[in-house]
Amino acid sequence: MPWLPGITPITAYIGPGAGFALGGSFLFALAGMLLAVVAVLAWPARVLIRNLRGQSRRRKGRRRKSKRGRGAPHQAVAKRVVVLGLDGFDPVISKRLLDAGQLPNLARIRDEGTFRPLISTYPAMSPVGWSTFATGVDPSGHNIFDFLSRDLVTHLPILSSTRLHRRPVRKLGPLALPGGGPRFELLRRSKPFWKTCAEAGVASSILRVPITFPPDRFGGKQLSAMCVPDLRGTQGTFSHYTSAQARGRKIAGRTTGGVRLELAEQASGVYTSVLTGPDLPGGGRMTLPITAKVDREARRAAFTVGPETVTIGENEYSDWIPLVFKGGGGTAHGIVKVRITSLEPDFSFYVTPVNIDPRHPAMPISNPPHLAMALSRLHGRYATLGLAEDTWALNERVIDEQAFLDQAYAIHEERKRQFFHALDRQPDGVVSVVFDATDRIQHMFFRYLDPDHPANAGKDTEQHKEAIDDLYRRADTLVGQTLDKLGPRDALLVISDHGFKTFRRGVNLNTWFRDNGYLFLKSDPTENDPTQSPLPPIGEGERHEVGDIDWQRTRAYTSGLAGYYLNLKGREREGCVDPTEADALLAEINAKLRGLPDTERGETAITEVWTGREIYHGPYRTNGPDAIVGYKPGYRADWDAAVGAVGRHVISDNTRSWSGDHCMDPRAVPGVIFSTRPFRNPKPALVDMAPTVLDLLGLDAPGHMTGRSVFAESEVNP
Repeated sequence: MPWLPGITPITAYIGPGAGFALGGSFLFALAGMLLAVVAVLAWPARVLIRNLRGQSRRRKGRRRKSKRGRGAPHQAVAKRVVVLGLDGFDPVISKRLLDAGQLPNLARIRDEGTFRPLISTYPAMSPVGWSTFATGVDPSGHNIFDFLSRDLVTHLPILSSTRLHRRPVRKLGPLALPGGGPRFELLRRSKPFWKTCAEAGVASSILRVPITFPPDRFGGKQLSAMCVPDLRGTQGTFSHYTSAQARGRKIAGRTTGGVRLELAEQASGVYTSVLTGPDLPGGGRMTLPITAKVDREARRAAFTVGPETVTIGENEYSDWIPLVFKGGGGTAHGIVKVRITSLEPDFSFYVTPVNIDPRHPAMPISNPPHLAMALSRLHGRYATLGLAEDTWALNERVIDEQAFLDQAYAIHEERKRQFFHALDRQPDGVVSVVFDATDRIQHMFFRYLDPDHPANAGKDTEQHKEAIDDLYRRADTLVGQTLDKLGPRDALLVISDHGFKTFRRGVNLNTWFRDNGYLFLKSDPTENDPTQSPLPPIGEGERHEVGDIDWQRTRAYTSGLAGYYLNLKGREREGCVDPTEADALLAEINAKLRGLPDTERGETAITEVWTGREIYHGPYRTNGPDAIVGYKPGYRADWDAAVGAVGRHVISDNTRSWSGDHCMDPRAVPGVIFSTRPFRNPKPALVDMAPTVLDLLGLDAPGHMTGRSVFAESEVNP
């Protein structure tokens, strides 16, 4: 599931700021090209060394006893392990379509191998789940607990997986020297299985597996995914241009996930504006002029961005348009696509977030660094943004459902070319890829499976009612194409990190905390005891941000989608809860939250609440939420609560196109595993996947991994 892009408090924290990509883009591209030349020249020697090293490591591995508990030497079962990740692929929908005979390739794997639900993580979220997939440990072992975390000083939401370090840019004359400027740090801890493979001389290609930015440095190949920023330094900021102001219609500046901009009509059918790029060192931003010449009779428009001109018709995207932003003595390379959203009465068009150009990356997005450039040269430019499918553009009705599907499947095809490239060129080791369309399309189209969904009001409910079934059929076709590329000694695992359910109603725990005396706003009277008399009501549509909360009186709060935190003394800067009272306070709150009633609907919104101490035992357990909330399917943390805000209603309708979700009770949203190799474990879990991959390759799982291979019959999850 994607993080909430474009929300101002978060983008302020992850934006690279002044100096991003200035000069560094050229230096990095030059270094990448030099590395590419060196890599080509050194390729024969590298292959020989890798093979010799791999043979040596495998001989040592065979002398060690296997962790499978049989006491026999550990032999490799497969020459190559292929892990095909389908983010969000749901076991219930899969079974329905399997039973209907609509997924023949997955049915073949089920019949010849194994199909099971796959136990997800607590919480069931993509950054958490795929980090567990990579490392073989739960969140307390790898430090990723949510899409978002919170700043312990300001309480503002921040990305949980990546941290930006700002360092002064070092210069030699007009050139920026390496080592200065902004640097991103990957906050995922523990050791992913591909590093274990590299140490054993086993080849690996890891493509777009979430939480791999910045890329790992190891003896394999990796293309980064979730949390790769756009060229502006955000998690995706679209631009929507319109001439509506010419007819007196008001144009909003910022909107969630993007910006709305006015077009100036220079002549009949000729419109101009600017496209914004990264920051300038002295303030302001780099920009490029953008001109559109509209031919309404032909239903087309020609767009010129900088020196590039493309012509497109209605209901189609342009190809990737390369951009070069200049200013402050440096350059920054990006790519965008354009789509006409209206020709009349107003002319308007949508521009994707400015992706980092993989042909000239402004920062490392692959390992080795030249891999991103090589893939671009071989297969064309491609989306590099971590969350490339623009869910907020559809939420804000800037694009329609068909435009979103076209975008998602275009990205899907880009990734498929990269995946098949790896399969064709790597005959052994592990090839792992994650496809996101299965997650993004279910998020945005689940309302079509739920006729009573609040998001259906005023929207189409017929044209795309087959979108999710078609998505699963396309995924099955991908599985079939993958099977065709496998040899007799290859093993294929088709897995997902979680399943999907409808998301009808949002729960704002911060509002509940305020109503029950655990959270106060600065504007709340200090003498009020909400258990005796209610606090002043919050107005309809009113929202109080993190900065409006009185932290000296607030004992509990939520931020992110997983659960809630206590405002502890010695941890939060303005903590007011004594750590000795924490357990009692958690027990009190959890008892009230379990079975939280939705009185308006006559349902229960929360099925279970777990304390962090109950479920986490790893070295990073204190970094996670103090309690994990298990929402009943149909409910989830609402949009305001996700960024720490307080609204009027504890529970309210979700009317956005984002109508399906998985941030619920993890027991209700397991993922899937389809394995071409049969196994008997009745309860496989996501935490078992890393040991399983290593087991198939004849490698022992490192001692830190808490999961066990699904092929180890003596190891069954409780």
